Amino acid sequence: MLIALVVLNTLYLICSLLFNAELLNMAGADIPLRKLEVLETYSQILAATSMCLLVWRICYRRYQGKGRVLWVWLGASTLVVTPLTWWFQGAAPDWVAEQFPGSLRVSSLYAYVTKKGLLYDSLTIPQIPYKAYKDQGEGKAFIANLGVLMSVQGSYVERIDRNFQGFSAAVFRGYTVRNGDALYERLQETVVPSISDISRAYAQIEGFRAGGISGSEWRPIKWPNAGDDLGYQPTIDEYARSINPGVRTRDALANTTEVRHMAKTKLGPLYVKGMNLLATREQYQAYLPGIADNMAYDVAHTDIHGAEGLNVLKNMWFIPFSLLSGLFFGGISLVVLIISGVEALRSLPGRIRFVRPVAVISIVMLPLVVGNAIVDSPGYRDAFRSLGKQPVVLATVFHWAMSSEAMLYNITRPLLKAE
Repeated sequence: MLIALVVLNTLYLICSLLFNAELLNMAGADIPLRKLEVLETYSQILAATSMCLLVWRICYRRYQGKGRVLWVWLGASTLVVTPLTWWFQGAAPDWVAEQFPGSLRVSSLYAYVTKKGLLYDSLTIPQIPYKAYKDQGEGKAFIANLGVLMSVQGSYVERIDRNFQGFSAAVFRGYTVRNGDALYERLQETVVPSISDISRAYAQIEGFRAGGISGSEWRPIKWPNAGDDLGYQPTIDEYARSINPGVRTRDALANTTEVRHMAKTKLGPLYVKGMNLLATREQYQAYLPGIADNMAYDVAHTDIHGAEGLNVLKNMWFIPFSLLSGLFFGGISLVVLIISGVEALRSLPGRIRFVRPVAVISIVMLPLVVGNAIVDSPGYRDAFRSLGKQPVVLATVFHWAMSSEAMLYNITRPLLKAE
């Protein structure tokens, strides 16, 4: 049974390393809430597995050779530990996110924009060598933990707070330039087909009007005052019936109030007032600065206590806490494997006495000895230094976690490529 536990611990450790490395790879993207739920399930499975393996080993050491008593304890401990660990791993992050004070929510929003700026090369933090390590463990760990860093070590947050909308506009200008083609494709995929549908419906209605067929009357939509919401989403037919009779060209149709309302609804901040909805790719480039300003305005006016604020918060905090949890449970498994290896060397007297503390100290000290080029840089110490009111212990824990994550990612990267 001991051999089986060692094998299971080894398999768990490999799966945990791969999962953590994949989390680091995903840290640079906006993760939809549905995807976060899937990742949360994986983290629950790994956490429950780790705790079961630990409890099974404790039961084995205590009741070894007692037959039925051992199996009863193994079953009972599994029935207790599995649901408790599953519940805690799933419920704790959501509960913590919902209880976050406004200041941490604002810091997470700032970190969200800063992350985009770093990823799309429209922002640099002086003397932090992020670009040099962007695709290595150091860069991945830095981006993954940025939300925590900017919340608990807030000197960089104070600089952004002076003009957040201007800061966001500069970041999103770089983002729109880098993603101009993708934004244009979004226009082509979401708006242009609807223009064609409205055009066909309108041509049919105009034909009925010319023939004097009843049921083709003009039915204008009652538009609200500027700044107010219409309150519902009109259908293609409602848009077509609301357009003034006599429109003869596709360009003129695309410039009607109805079509522009449809485009604004579908595009959100990607819609610029007065833009040509049938623009060519080259013409579309002229709208990118306006799109960047719209995105910056939207972010600067995000309701930090609403659904969007909670989404940002979970994106910025789920991955670092999942990684920290993975390091904790992975560390437990590694200590168990080290102890099992030493136990196999039965010729060593007093072999267990010092194994546990030595194993724990080694796991804690090794990342600090290896170091992290970003954490050790002068720019990092300046941008993320404590202002005297942040939780320094939490910051220290995540500094160690960043070094550990970077080291493990660099070790695991060949496995990811092989996979």
